Amino acid sequence: MEIKERANNKIWAKINVTQIHLKDLQKEYREGKYLGRLTEEQMISLIDTTKIELEVLNYIYKTLELNYDR
Repeated sequence: MEIKERANNKIWAKINVTQIHLKDLQKEYREGKYLGRLTEEQMISLIDTTKIELEVLNYIYKTLELNYDR
């Protein structure tokens, strides 16, 4: 397997894991399950940070896809 294909597979897996993590965080926030462990501000910050991470991962994935054809 080529290194480009491995990189593509790795970033795709990371995107999927991050999407699941984000959904879990959002569900915990909606249900108030974070209470006692984190403040509301901390939870919102964690969700926002995870969204940004997902954007970065998607950017990397798209960049790899564009360069994969070369």
